[in-house]
Amino acid sequence: MKKLCAIAVAIVAGFALVPTLEAESPIKGLYLDQNLQAGYNPVGAQLVTKLYYRLPLPEGEGILWESAKIDVGLANSLSPAYDFVGAFVDIEPIAIFDLELKAQRAVYFDALGYGFQDLGGYGSDFSASALSDLPDGNSAGWILSAAPTLKMAVGRLAFSNTLHVNYFDVGDGHGYFYETYGNCVLAKRDLELFNDAYLLWSFVRSKDRSVMAGLNESILGVPNSGYRSQILEAVGVLSDKLSDRLSFYGALTAGIYLEDENFRGKPRVSGIIGAAYRLR
Repeated sequence: MKKLCAIAVAIVAGFALVPTLEAESPIKGLYLDQNLQAGYNPVGAQLVTKLYYRLPLPEGEGILWESAKIDVGLANSLSPAYDFVGAFVDIEPIAIFDLELKAQRAVYFDALGYGFQDLGGYGSDFSASALSDLPDGNSAGWILSAAPTLKMAVGRLAFSNTLHVNYFDVGDGHGYFYETYGNCVLAKRDLELFNDAYLLWSFVRSKDRSVMAGLNESILGVPNSGYRSQILEAVGVLSDKLSDRLSFYGALTAGIYLEDENFRGKPRVSGIIGAAYRLR
């Protein structure tokens, strides 16, 4: 076989959106955030880098407006199968809501033996064994995304829900392909939806450290085909402020697929480790 398995990265994208239990006043400045994500079922990994400028918004009266801010910058997601690079803006006008908008140039490449794979239609087999027998190629296109998040906290209990709306326009726009990030079949011009919901309890909550654990439900849907995948996972999250400028964070998940074409009833494990640095 040309490869042991097809790479597909469905890492828990909502880690960065897990709410804090206390609103924090944002600090104006230029930030660099970089993290490594990896997962099993499907097997995959990616390196995500963000360079952005943070601007606090004028505060209203009350704690709900203390965290109001806008982040504007560049983002890059690099894996053995693709490179997504583009610009984003993340607006948090109030502590219970934020909205991220992103436009990315998507480049799929086969230099490491993975690459872009054309499929015959929504009903095509996209299991690891089927994909390993298909030819790989190079392609490019655009991904436009919007991700509104609702979040709230009561005492040590926190909840967030993020809906990721992703529009793909890749290749020549005609036909179908295997979408590696979501692990599904899309038309080359298509819409993909992710919904990530978190319910977390804070076990450690201090000025410099936070330890949280709870549950995550992640649902992927392709409206034009009716395809759906659902995962229920246990989540552990650690964040540690090492200095006034440098913070470390990490998270682990372990759960099971409740619904999926290839992984129903099988385990799902993923993790992330990263750091954020205020450059100035």
